[in-house]
Amino acid sequence: MSKKTEQLWTAQYIVVLLNMLCNGMAGMMTHPIVAKYSLSVGADLTTASAIAGMMSLVALAVCPFAGLLCDKGNRKHILIAANFGYGLSLVLHCVCVTIPALIAVRLATGLFFSICTVANVAYASAYISKTRTGEGLGYVGLSTVVAQALGPMIGMELQETGGYSLTFLVAGGFAFLCIGFLVILPYSVTYIPEKTRKGLRLKDLFAARFTLYMLMALLFSSAGGLISTYLAIIGDMRKIADITMYFSVFSILSMALRPVMGRILDTKGISCLLIPAFLGCGICLVFVGVGQAIFVFLIAGVFGAIGQGSGLPSIQAHCVKMTDKASTGMATSTIMIGQNIGNAIAPVIGSFFIGLFDYEATFAGAGVFIIIAGASFLLFQWKIDQKNNGTMSEKQ
Repeated sequence: MSKKTEQLWTAQYIVVLLNMLCNGMAGMMTHPIVAKYSLSVGADLTTASAIAGMMSLVALAVCPFAGLLCDKGNRKHILIAANFGYGLSLVLHCVCVTIPALIAVRLATGLFFSICTVANVAYASAYISKTRTGEGLGYVGLSTVVAQALGPMIGMELQETGGYSLTFLVAGGFAFLCIGFLVILPYSVTYIPEKTRKGLRLKDLFAARFTLYMLMALLFSSAGGLISTYLAIIGDMRKIADITMYFSVFSILSMALRPVMGRILDTKGISCLLIPAFLGCGICLVFVGVGQAIFVFLIAGVFGAIGQGSGLPSIQAHCVKMTDKASTGMATSTIMIGQNIGNAIAPVIGSFFIGLFDYEATFAGAGVFIIIAGASFLLFQWKIDQKNNGTMSEKQ
């Protein structure tokens, strides 16, 4: 294989990362203000919370079909159309003055967001050589992590400066910018979509062999959902200034670790990453739960980067690497199901335990649970892999 084939940091790959970053920013800029915006148009707190979580629920339903769509059609054309719908939906938030209108726009936003999320990873794989899939898709996943850290801060600053409309307009602009990136990128289909068979089967929507990895992704996204939902509240209660610096430490260290994690994935395998990742994720939650000073939350950010900051991108990259290019959409959507479930249910379950106990016990308990559950899933997956390897050896 030629040296050129093995190159990762090409101009095209950099544009792919910019596309992923802008797409992530479009969604994360609006994430922290949707509930407040809902209240401003007359919703009560319960309705506002439901509207805010509606996008994740729609994504949960749409992701499997988005994966099938990406495996059957031209991913570039799908992404251009989805980003146009995504940008338009975000801009339309500005003119929603009634709750039904806002619900309709949020449903449309969730639909296009789901397609963009799945198609982006499947599309990006076309620009990464197979031998560097772990490293390449790791950076792709990291662009989403960076957007999750920077987007809310920028969105809230824009909202305070120019109101809700400015935030939604800028967010929509990021989605439209993605269309420009996609247009300038040359794209040749490197797989053969299956068109001969008609009908729909469950295995077209869900990659059952990645079920345990989906559950692991659920654990990591649950940790992220708990922290992003309650960190600011914890900071106010404990009177900790600049608690959002957690996200800065998390993002910077995640970026610094990504090259190392990607190479380990490509050379040593996924288990070498996930064992410390679950430990880091659990310890991060414990520190967030018990922290009474800013330096504790900075330490939590370090463990968070080792945990969910490394674990989620590595799982996504591993599953895509284990499939052929024609099925990367289904692999991506399967993992996204776990992520969306975690993002949707973790804050709700967390609120129940916070009501029964307190933040300290809830976060510490969640950290211990994630370590135990993650270790169990890894053990089960190892046994499955050993069994499959033994079966293959017997056939040979």
